Amino acid sequence: MMKVLLIRPPRYLWPVVNESDNFMLPLGLPCLAASIKKELPDVDVKIIDCPPLKIGWKTLAKLIREIRPDVVGAGEEALYHHEAVKLFRLSKELFPSVVTVAGGHFFSWTARDSLKRHPFLDYIVRFEGEETFVELLRALREGSDAGQVKGLAFRREDRAVFTPARQLKNDLDEFPLPAYDLMPMGSYSPVGYFWPQGATIEHSRGCIDRCSFCSLWTFWGKHKNTDAEMGELDVSPRYRSKTVSRTLEEIDILYNKYNRRYLLWADPTFNVDPKWTEEFCERLLSRGYKDLYWWAFLRADFLVRDEKLGVLRKMVKAGLINAFIGVERVKSDDFGKMNKRYSNNICREAFFILKEKYPLVHRQGTFLTGIRGESREAISEMVSNALSIGVEFMMMHPVTPVPGTMLYQEAVRKGWLATKDFSRFDWLQPVMETGRYSIKETADMTSLASLKFILLRSSAIILKGFFSPVRYRRRLSWWFAAIFMKGVYLNIRNMFTGRAKRRGFQVLLSLHKPVWYDS
Repeated sequence: MMKVLLIRPPRYLWPVVNESDNFMLPLGLPCLAASIKKELPDVDVKIIDCPPLKIGWKTLAKLIREIRPDVVGAGEEALYHHEAVKLFRLSKELFPSVVTVAGGHFFSWTARDSLKRHPFLDYIVRFEGEETFVELLRALREGSDAGQVKGLAFRREDRAVFTPARQLKNDLDEFPLPAYDLMPMGSYSPVGYFWPQGATIEHSRGCIDRCSFCSLWTFWGKHKNTDAEMGELDVSPRYRSKTVSRTLEEIDILYNKYNRRYLLWADPTFNVDPKWTEEFCERLLSRGYKDLYWWAFLRADFLVRDEKLGVLRKMVKAGLINAFIGVERVKSDDFGKMNKRYSNNICREAFFILKEKYPLVHRQGTFLTGIRGESREAISEMVSNALSIGVEFMMMHPVTPVPGTMLYQEAVRKGWLATKDFSRFDWLQPVMETGRYSIKETADMTSLASLKFILLRSSAIILKGFFSPVRYRRRLSWWFAAIFMKGVYLNIRNMFTGRAKRRGFQVLLSLHKPVWYDS
């Protein structure tokens, strides 16, 4: 029997949020496992999700020895790709004949370079992986030519070989239900502030837009070979959704079997189709679930549309408790630079609707700093804008051109990248030159702007939130208070001990090593 082991390896923790909130269900692993179980029932597939179980590298090595897998697979984004590389190296050291397979955003877009740099990496499944991975396993088991499997990259005679791009499956309902039974479901966010007793879920894949800084639409987009031998692709947006019935089937399992009370929608844009959303909310409400809440990425213009259609009211009634909106900038020219097709006025209208009509919905907004031609005035204006439109939690990120984005291609071509160490691509510290300010100056400006927002806005939110009738809002208030106090403590400590050069809000913006990482 072939043994397949899918792993999310150990990793450093994100700052600000607590450890419980750091690691949500990695939806790709149970989706891959479910397809393997359905199509290849005689294959033994297991999953090890190290972070929520606090499994360090020594323990992971012991588990791999015990399982003795034939195939080890992992998929990662840029920030954590080196952990997957470390996993593949470890697997080959333990069992030289093991087949290592990478997937996910980073490896899909850096296949040629990854195969060249990492001789212990055998195959790369590019983009949507369910069908490609199953066909690869079938080819390995039968000893047939992997070159006939679409959507692959691998090494042959010291050169990278790319098979033709795989066409996306039209009907997402045809994929089996995620193999939740292989995951440590009770270990995800047991005491989290953001996603208490939460689970990741998706009803759609892809997006309708082409934002230059986003790799989600390019990963789930329609890929067409432009140079098959070199693996080069042309990408266009593609959006697909499961049916409401299929989505509710997954929620029923998460709620009833695994006691999940908070849904974190992984969809790049949850609210694309108002007809789907309305049917979903009406049928979810008919189930009579108690204390079921959800968090979603929402487009501002679609939110305004849905309010006019009466759909937003149903979303809130059905459990929407946290609206996450990408505001990004204020000036129209900046939206144009990012290929983002709406204005600050529509963002203002969206936040006003939430604030005035649905005050129990937490309002989060993302803003991007460090774009080309950045100015101090523009960053300051973003803070003023966030305060004026009613953003409750302002997430300021230095724009990060990760592989798979149009911005990355432009940054490489024009020499804007300050580093190619992808472990630093954390959306916390800048990695791209602005043409006007240094990396340090951009980091300092972002930090000061974030601190300004916290001082001017968060104290009022915290005090009001302590008395909110909604438990989720009370938990967020405790989180705000804890972060504020932690920042004060670290700054005072560093001032007297000289242990860190960072000041202000920046002192909180470093990934840190958990105590269990090496254990």
